[in-house]
Amino acid sequence: MDGVGTGPGSHHAGWSRLIAAGERLATARSMKAVVDVLRTTAREIAGAEGIAVVLRDGEFCHYAAEDAVGKLWTGQRFPLGTCVSGWAMMNRQTVSIPDIRFDERVPQAAYAPTFVRSLVMVPVGAPRPVAAIGAYWSSARDHDPETIERLEALARSAATALENIRLLESVQESDRQRALAISAGRMGVWSYTVATGELTTSETCRLNFGRDPGEDFTYADLLAAVHPADHERVQAAITRSLAEGTDYDIEYRLITPAGETRWIGIRAQPSYAADGTALALAGVSIDMTERKRMEEALHEAAATLEQRVEQRTAELAHAQEALRQSQKLEAMGQLTGGVAHDFNNLLTPIMGSLDLLHRKGVGDAREQRLLGGALESAERARALVQRLLAFARRQPLEPRPIDVAALLVEIGPLIGTTLGPGIALTIDAPDPLPPAFADRNQIEMALLNLAVNARDAMTDGGRVTIAAASEDVARGHGELVAGSYVRITVTDTGTGMDEETRRRAVEPFYSTKTQSVGNGLGLSMVHGLMHQLGGAMALASTPGAGTEVALWLPVSARPLVVELRIEEDPEPAIAGTVLLVDDQDLVRATTAHMLEELGFDVIHARSGEEALRLVEAGAAFDILVTDHLMPGINGAELAHAIRERVPGAQVLLVSGYADEEIAPDLPRLAKPFRAAELAARVRELLRDEVA
Repeated sequence: MDGVGTGPGSHHAGWSRLIAAGERLATARSMKAVVDVLRTTAREIAGAEGIAVVLRDGEFCHYAAEDAVGKLWTGQRFPLGTCVSGWAMMNRQTVSIPDIRFDERVPQAAYAPTFVRSLVMVPVGAPRPVAAIGAYWSSARDHDPETIERLEALARSAATALENIRLLESVQESDRQRALAISAGRMGVWSYTVATGELTTSETCRLNFGRDPGEDFTYADLLAAVHPADHERVQAAITRSLAEGTDYDIEYRLITPAGETRWIGIRAQPSYAADGTALALAGVSIDMTERKRMEEALHEAAATLEQRVEQRTAELAHAQEALRQSQKLEAMGQLTGGVAHDFNNLLTPIMGSLDLLHRKGVGDAREQRLLGGALESAERARALVQRLLAFARRQPLEPRPIDVAALLVEIGPLIGTTLGPGIALTIDAPDPLPPAFADRNQIEMALLNLAVNARDAMTDGGRVTIAAASEDVARGHGELVAGSYVRITVTDTGTGMDEETRRRAVEPFYSTKTQSVGNGLGLSMVHGLMHQLGGAMALASTPGAGTEVALWLPVSARPLVVELRIEEDPEPAIAGTVLLVDDQDLVRATTAHMLEELGFDVIHARSGEEALRLVEAGAAFDILVTDHLMPGINGAELAHAIRERVPGAQVLLVSGYADEEIAPDLPRLAKPFRAAELAARVRELLRDEVA
């Protein structure tokens, strides 16, 4: 509804409409006018689908008006004890019912034919309510406390308006005074004679000033009651009205004999003799204390709301910044993932050729050293590309259930060596922990990266603590979905990071180290790895107080598998025919050369479509080795198509890029690779075939 939406501006508009409604109610001249204001305003400020205004008629509830999406009970009368509105008026309490089907105060027979499923009913008037305002919704819900507060504030304004009307109808003064009373909106009648200084007041007027209705109340008493801070302003207004013939229209504070501070509203007109001499002031007085208190409460509520708006605006800005950073990282991930894939295709023939030349001992000793250096550089390039793929969440992974406690114990000595003698290492890995679902090799690499970061942040020595624990995460916990996790924390006592550094720490190539020390891919790689495994990385750091990196790994749905090491016979020679598929001629040629060195005959195909034509033409092979990302049919699709035609065919998928479309049952080899890695994977496939 207008004015009560979920945005900050709508809340503010709701309170503005409430204040405007209070002003209209203060000048309402009839019961119909009051009901009309309630009917339109209540729906605006509550955001309800239906509004009903209920008047108390003796021992009955009379539904005087409604504004709803469906018909309710307009014009009907119910005994007080048989309806929710009657209960609210008799008990002088606001009723908030999330679901009417489970509240005994709700007559089900009356509500069943309507759309109403939840409601708020607010009594109007105190100490004996004379009406009620009902707000209705078509679905069960818990009602917002702010909505109830606004309805109750509207009810207080309505109570004052109804009292005004009652008093106006009882005034039996002169027509002129009645007009003044109607113009002012209510209450006590008074007149002041200028020549004698005599003040005549009605009982209600004396009550307004906190006096006993039966006691005398003089003009001196009136002036003495004016609050000292307003005294000068009141005197000036009286003098101006008598001198200029203008209305005496003022609001000011007064102090009653009991010491209470009240607000009073005065509206009067001067009268004059034929010669222009001022004779008197006559008018009405209005006790505005409740209205002023309500306005003060509304302004306080508006100020509080403004603070909430500012807070929510700040939270929204933070969320937008987080979204912007997420989109930025995602875009960078897509870019780096694509670049890394192309690099892998370039590195595969480079590394394969260098490896072949180095193994064959081509050249003299100096040339062999050059080949070794080039091969080492290619390995470093491969490691760099793997980090890029990890950041982009595109690296090939082999996740399986792992024992985190055992992993930490086993890798502890290596991490200790990496940290050096000046840094103490503590491993806290309670046993047992549930198995985590992760790629063991990648987790080890991530921990080594974090250890290197911690070492570089503690140039004067310190302590690194690596701990593991299991934890259940509820919904709304950062980037994690609800579930069970194994949390690994790496904490150091180093220099820490400021907020800007911490915020940018997971960006690729961002580093606080010198160019010769780091490439800025460590944390970004770990961050991408955790997301690729279905977990998350959390980074907490304070300048001078160290850094804590938390790795959240999902608990495995499968149990650990204990692998028994069996002494194997010497590796057998391998031979046979390989159907090799790759759209990159240079990559295919290098891979074919490696396979031929292993003893295989190689059938070449430039695409998946060409490979299928060869198979359908009768080409026989022992193993299919295929690239994954190719125009037309990709490697995974080709593997499944080949297995349909040649049941049980051995397949090795070669890819420099992880893809969600790759089925987990397809063996993979990551680009770039050396001949020994290719041979190991092929032997593994042949052993599986024999077994």
